[in-house]
Amino acid sequence: MSAIKLNFAEGWTEVAPRTGGPSFLVEENGRLIHQQSDFKHLHDFGPVGPVDCPIAYDHQRGVAYRYVSALSTARRDFSQLRRYDLATGAWRAMVELPLNQWVLWLLEWIEGAAGTGQLYGLLATDRPADDRVVIEHRLFALQVGEPQARMRPICRDAYRPLALSRQRRELIFAGAEGVYLVNLKGVRSATFPETQSTGHGATFDLSGKARAIVGGDGLFLWDIEANRSERLARLGRYPVWAIGRNGFWFRESSSDLHYYDLETRESSKLLDVAENRNPEFWYSKPVRQTSCGRYLAISVTSKKLKGVSRKANVKGNRERVYANDQALCILDLDRREFWQRTGFASNLTWAE
Repeated sequence: MSAIKLNFAEGWTEVAPRTGGPSFLVEENGRLIHQQSDFKHLHDFGPVGPVDCPIAYDHQRGVAYRYVSALSTARRDFSQLRRYDLATGAWRAMVELPLNQWVLWLLEWIEGAAGTGQLYGLLATDRPADDRVVIEHRLFALQVGEPQARMRPICRDAYRPLALSRQRRELIFAGAEGVYLVNLKGVRSATFPETQSTGHGATFDLSGKARAIVGGDGLFLWDIEANRSERLARLGRYPVWAIGRNGFWFRESSSDLHYYDLETRESSKLLDVAENRNPEFWYSKPVRQTSCGRYLAISVTSKKLKGVSRKANVKGNRERVYANDQALCILDLDRREFWQRTGFASNLTWAE
């Protein structure tokens, strides 16, 4: 049954993949797949290309959006923002972008009044330069049916989005010089006071209060109004505010999941990979939770020593060679059950 041997908190049971939970969209082996909660395929929407872009979802229309580009220039090159219909399995290109532009790291569907809405994201543009590579980042908003998106410049050094609050209409961005609070127009309104944080993930308080959790070299509680920070834990990254709770989920590596309770100021481990002597961080991703908070989806990685290289490096040492086993896990918090399948989910969103 197991893809990877996992240690879970007391009272949890591993079961065969179950139906009953929402379906989800997942990027798997470079393809966008619509799956049931028991991992049965509903639609294969095809390859999405090498650019890391989240999957946006409009639950009222049952439509998903993602940026897609060519896998290589051996065939026709293209750069598109696509629309995927989950009921029919059909897709179409919404916007054709120039080949020097791509959507990355941020793509959200923001619901509007009277059933309207818009796509909001980050657009990167490769600007030619004689002696260096220049990548310009801009925020964009696209109303469905409009031929062009409305563009906004973003403040200097804010290039990697960490979190978006629809209630507060604010974002947290990371840059080379720190972590920043930015409004939807791209204007910086505050700088995170904790210089030690590397900005690996962030999450806003879901109640709309002016506070957030920032991850990286530890976990920090950010009082946005007072612009003060408090260190909660020495280790932690990719926090996600837990729905219906006064706390948040977080990772320490690619092989675990923890919960931090803001009432007791204590953390507890929900799962980790058994006998994992080589924790891995590169594949770490934030947990994805359903709108009711009952189901979680998370990718885990088990890194194992495979052997040593045959040839020595420049220092005369033979390097260790590692192999990764990866799995996607679904957790039912109500029944305290989990199930898994092999393979890594690089991007995932619940289709509710």
